[in-house]
Amino acid sequence: MPLLLKSAPAASARRLTLIIRALSGVILAGAVLGLGGCSALRLSYNNAPELMHWWLDGLADFDKAQSQRVRADLAAFARWHRQEELPLVAELLQSAEALASQSQPSAGQICAVYARGVQRMEAMVERSLPTAAAVVPTLQSSQIKSMAETYEKNNRKWREEWFNNDKDGVSKRVQKIRERLEDFYGPITPTQLRQLQASLDKVGSDEALQYREVLRRQQEVLQTLAKLRQADASTAQSSLAALARSYFYSPDANYRAYRDQAVAQTCDAIAELHRNATAQQRKSMVTALQGYAGDVRALMAQTP
Repeated sequence: MPLLLKSAPAASARRLTLIIRALSGVILAGAVLGLGGCSALRLSYNNAPELMHWWLDGLADFDKAQSQRVRADLAAFARWHRQEELPLVAELLQSAEALASQSQPSAGQICAVYARGVQRMEAMVERSLPTAAAVVPTLQSSQIKSMAETYEKNNRKWREEWFNNDKDGVSKRVQKIRERLEDFYGPITPTQLRQLQASLDKVGSDEALQYREVLRRQQEVLQTLAKLRQADASTAQSSLAALARSYFYSPDANYRAYRDQAVAQTCDAIAELHRNATAQQRKSMVTALQGYAGDVRALMAQTP
């Protein structure tokens, strides 16, 4: 559900979702979403249940019974993910490494890898629904109010970054993508940066539309949680499943079109950059992917 997708303020609390998003999308998702070092990722994965509990508790301020249930279910979720999902992530990394080894990958190939990464995110959300359905009906009005206040705090930060800034949206997007790309390729040359800027200029940036989507999701979450107070588990799970679908597949046609265009254009931009990358840059990309693949194999072999 969206509660489990929303990024935490601290980098460590984001790791559970970043592990899937970064390792899955790799050339695109990894470049756009960002990664920490391999050792940090492995450490954070092993501590993910506690990190996620810390973040969720900060959002909803669980009582003792809620906290115990969430802790137990997060531990079960982590065991499931290690056993069932990590092998799929390993397969996806293998595909991404083969793609990165090519000198002429297509935008379609990159978007296909990204789409498989999104599928892994959806699988995580689906798995979390029973836990959410058990806890959500027990939330008090004060807890939902606390969540609303946290949303508004995050919204203020979003507005400051994207609305109250001299840089236009495309320039900021290019800078963020550049930082992620350099995690894989190493330093990006001025020529490559200009090519990236030109590619992303084609789709532009609509901060107002993105912000409206953020607000829509938040309001839908709050309204759904309020409606589900004291609801039975079956009703709660059905409603939360619908909420999750709305998160991944927005009912706003304008936003869907913008998002799809932005993803497609980013795939195209990354494909062009990879085609123009130096041999050393491509080698750096492959080496980075091999490092994450090694982490996944190590995590799969561990018994928590």
